[in-house]
Amino acid sequence: MATVAAYIDLNAVRAKQVDDPADYRFCSYAAAMGGNSSAMEGYRMIYGGREFDAAMAGYRLCLFGKGAKPKGDMHKDQGVISEEKLGAVIRRGGKVEMSELLRRRVRYFSYGMAIGSRMFLEGIFREHRDCFPVTRKARFASMKGADWGGLQVVRDLKVNVFG
Repeated sequence: MATVAAYIDLNAVRAKQVDDPADYRFCSYAAAMGGNSSAMEGYRMIYGGREFDAAMAGYRLCLFGKGAKPKGDMHKDQGVISEEKLGAVIRRGGKVEMSELLRRRVRYFSYGMAIGSRMFLEGIFREHRDCFPVTRKARFASMKGADWGGLQVVRDLKVNVFG
């Protein structure tokens, strides 16, 4: 299953649309890196129900390893993961640095408005109440995917693009 997922998640890299599969918004890897719970659960299931951090570390080793080499001679012109990026993933044992995870989360939280402490978010919500649809209430939620030290996100500014 990991090989099949990697094949799909590498399509945008091989088409030279992006250098990193997490930069292609419409793949499950990018969604998982962005905190989408169903995408995260999918990778957990591929790795036998392990915790997301451990499952993602294993998957990243597979994904970047497969993405660092062309599929074969007839595919010489396809995009690949750089050796530098592959080396960084291997050195970290597949684990995602907090800065990268936060950057991915911020980029993909189109259904959110702000990240911060609960008190900070309540102030933002009060100041920008008119940005939220009238039919929805603000939802404050802890961020998923790592230990964020109490950071939360206020959601429902926009519809969740991942469905």
